[in-house]
Amino acid sequence: MVLLGLFLLSGTRAAADPTEKIIDKPWLVLRSFLVSYPDRISGVDYDSDKRDWFMTIGDTRLYWADGRLLPETQLHSSGKWRAYVDYLYPVSVPDPATFSAETIAQLNADVLADARSSSPVYNIAFYDLLYDGGTRRRIESHIVRFDYLGARVSVHENIVEPLKRVETRIYQLAVTDPEVKAFIHSIATIEGYNWREIADSPSRSNHSWGIAVDILPKNWGKKNIYWNWISYWNDRWMLIPLDRRWMPPASVVAAFEDEGFVWGGKWLLWDNMHFEYRPELIVLQKWGHTGDLRE
Repeated sequence: MVLLGLFLLSGTRAAADPTEKIIDKPWLVLRSFLVSYPDRISGVDYDSDKRDWFMTIGDTRLYWADGRLLPETQLHSSGKWRAYVDYLYPVSVPDPATFSAETIAQLNADVLADARSSSPVYNIAFYDLLYDGGTRRRIESHIVRFDYLGARVSVHENIVEPLKRVETRIYQLAVTDPEVKAFIHSIATIEGYNWREIADSPSRSNHSWGIAVDILPKNWGKKNIYWNWISYWNDRWMLIPLDRRWMPPASVVAAFEDEGFVWGGKWLLWDNMHFEYRPELIVLQKWGHTGDLRE
């Protein structure tokens, strides 16, 4: 799903959150992309004529453009696009017991719907270059299907190896951890690639690039797994306690994160079945935790 809420709602950010400072460090953020995709991004440099930083993918320069990652031909319309890195991936799951009245109000479903309709979208140039996915036909030429954790999943070929490393680690954990073993046996389906176009918009779900997976259990009992499913009948969905949400074991989440996947359970708009490949966010989280983003 398209991330929404953590970054649309500036009021949900704590004053000490370094997210607001990331935009002031273009070289550092572009460096996180270089570290995360070293086989596809060849360098980061500064263009003194345009007075802006850029990174190079193949033969194309993508300029920082206040975080929007635009080719030179689209710099004139930079204001219409949204920054790619517009939140810092949390270290822990946000606890609703700590939410302010303002945060609760901004997570109201009607407020979110208004924000979604009026907010800018990403320019797809970066993902088009990174995953060769400008069209459905092109992206599907890179989609592969294979067995994963006892289910079948279709994903972009570029994330197959990271996913396999996660799988190996999960199976290793299951040998001594009953919770992880039970998690594996609980898996009903794993949904990956799913082309989803948004009407009158270039924006797409990360499932459309084949870089996200949803792990659905056979039975999550009386617990909750996805905020949007609950919001239709419970306008206080954001206050559902953490112990009433279905969650993968913490060691499973850590296994995914160590390979560059962020988990939707750490978003304010929680999606606890969802993992997506965003290694740059993991890198920035680590740099932020060590204080590099606060200098």
